[in-house]
Amino acid sequence: MKALLVNPYIYDVSAYDFWLKPVGLLYIASALREAGIDVELLDLLDRNLPGNNEHEGPYGTGKFHSEIIKSLMNEYGIPRYLKRYGAPEEIFDSVKMEPDVILVTSMMTYWYGGVFETIKLLRKRFDAPIILGGNYPTLLPWHAKKAGADEIVVGDGIPSVYESIEKLTGTKIKHAVGKDWFEVLKPDYTFYPVLKTAVVHTTFGCPFRCTYCIAWKKGFRIRSVRSVLEEIEILKSRGVKDIAFYDDALLVKRERFKEILKNLPDDVNYHLPNGIHAKLLDEETAFLLKEKNFKTIRIGYETSDVELQKKTGGKVSNEAFYNAVKLLKKAGFTDKEVGAYLIIGLPGQSFESALMDIKRVIEAGVKPVINEYTLIPGSIDWQIAIKEKLIDGKVDPLLLNNSLMAYWWKGSMGIEKIKLLKSILHKYALGKLSKEELLALKA
Repeated sequence: MKALLVNPYIYDVSAYDFWLKPVGLLYIASALREAGIDVELLDLLDRNLPGNNEHEGPYGTGKFHSEIIKSLMNEYGIPRYLKRYGAPEEIFDSVKMEPDVILVTSMMTYWYGGVFETIKLLRKRFDAPIILGGNYPTLLPWHAKKAGADEIVVGDGIPSVYESIEKLTGTKIKHAVGKDWFEVLKPDYTFYPVLKTAVVHTTFGCPFRCTYCIAWKKGFRIRSVRSVLEEIEILKSRGVKDIAFYDDALLVKRERFKEILKNLPDDVNYHLPNGIHAKLLDEETAFLLKEKNFKTIRIGYETSDVELQKKTGGKVSNEAFYNAVKLLKKAGFTDKEVGAYLIIGLPGQSFESALMDIKRVIEAGVKPVINEYTLIPGSIDWQIAIKEKLIDGKVDPLLLNNSLMAYWWKGSMGIEKIKLLKSILHKYALGKLSKEELLALKA
């Protein structure tokens, strides 16, 4: 049997490659090969594909090729353009196999337009049943049924993938791995002729229950230290120079992570683009991060408002944040490597509160990194918003895009205030606003 795995286009108003890799799909590739299935990958977001690298950024990041799809002004009254990100359509002709089944993954629910177009193009090129999985059908199965796939898979279980293939092809296959797939498999990166960057997960899911997030719904699983280090050695042997750890709760098993750190290869750059938990950082970990060449560290701060911290799950406190910054600075990190994630537009958040968040991060001596708030389907915030009739559960997922929500959602502080906050930070980054001037600003 032959299976084509596809990482689809992104439809968004902006997108950037911060070490993006379809890790779930690469795990599935390993599981299918274990079952004796011939596999090929079409990663439309691979910036090494012809025509898909607009600009090379630091540490293997960069811009995707993009094309304007439409203006959102007429339909939604939003003055932004929706773009398609990924390789030009001609890349579909590079697929060598005639597959018996096609598996398409997905990520953000509001990227669904890219999924729709990808499936449409696959239908034109191949005569094979299509299975759609990933975050989008898991969170919004009712909407994902419109994508044009023959079958959708909800959740992250490899056994469900095996069953869907059997159902659509009528062929019995070997169920080579089960629920322990996260430990026994490694993502299959052999599809990439050029591999400069990679993503590694040492844990899966999260034990915390932040109201704006859904990672806790996946439960919390841990890989062995041996498995993680073996994977990193394989990636290094393939020529990978930059590895991003994308765990949602990397430091929950801190002593285990220290063991990983102590044994990491020295001639690779490492990155923590997901916010680490400030409460869980200790001095030894901070010094190991510096010793082992970590170039990007993000702290999950979200807000300095004590009431909002409690309301959103109590993951962080101001004391824990300041202590984490102190430890990282002691280890030798600067604001060039360390940033603090802030969410602007949280329900109940005022402009004054968000401005204070920015000031506190700058005073602490690290870089504020702004995330515009969005409602994630299935999150606690989502459930509250539906109950309070702040949102319709059947809303177009495109409008949940974090760059678009503030234009129309009454639960937000509003797009003009968010634009003002971003403008203040932009001027500060360009040196047009001094630290003293920013700290003196009044709301």
